[in-house]
Amino acid sequence: MNKKIILSFFASLLFVSQAANAEIKIGKGSLTFNASVASQYIARGVDQNKDSVTPSVGADLTYPAGGFNLYIGAWVSGSDFNAGAGGQERDYYLGVNKTFGIATLDLGYIAYDYPGVNSNNKAANNAEYYTKLTIAPEKQPYTFGIAYYQDDTGGVKATADNKADRNYYEANATYNFGPVQSLVSYGVFDNDTNITTVSLSKELVGVGFTLSYINAQQENSVAKGSQLNKDREYVTLSAKKVF
Repeated sequence: MNKKIILSFFASLLFVSQAANAEIKIGKGSLTFNASVASQYIARGVDQNKDSVTPSVGADLTYPAGGFNLYIGAWVSGSDFNAGAGGQERDYYLGVNKTFGIATLDLGYIAYDYPGVNSNNKAANNAEYYTKLTIAPEKQPYTFGIAYYQDDTGGVKATADNKADRNYYEANATYNFGPVQSLVSYGVFDNDTNITTVSLSKELVGVGFTLSYINAQQENSVAKGSQLNKDREYVTLSAKKVF
């Protein structure tokens, strides 16, 4: 994707932020949409789109019920990670979250689908259960969080060379400096990658910009089936608009 297309996409996000609010009320719930563009699409320390600028779009339906917040959503991104995947990744998810004092618990399920994936790489399509806990003390500029993703399908581990578990664990913290919001996280993708991320975020004219440094290392340098063929570092920039 050349620079003119990149600038055009950023300009489109800025225009949408000024001109549109597509939130749709559904009873007590709401339907929102999002659009974003990233200089690279990095997931769990692994490049998903050949180091290319990557656009994505999504939609989320949320509904309060009995003190809980129910949600269901879909997200589509450019992706060239899996051979024959048709240049797309499609994620579908649903879950429930609830706040207890300063703690918010989020339980859900997410499926990753690569349309057109070739018959020799069906393991690319997989799904996970997830649990997230966020601690946000009242009137404090910081939060702490942990997350756990449990593989449901065996898709990410069903290979001849590697049948080890590929569950994912993460600890993170944020701090609001006022002008910018910071995030630091450390994740472990079992038998695959260890990922350290440091990000700074800022909202301008309704668009959220995030600059990230990502350090990804093979959890085991001789691990068979690792998605990361060598230790890597990335610096990425993304812009996202929710409307």
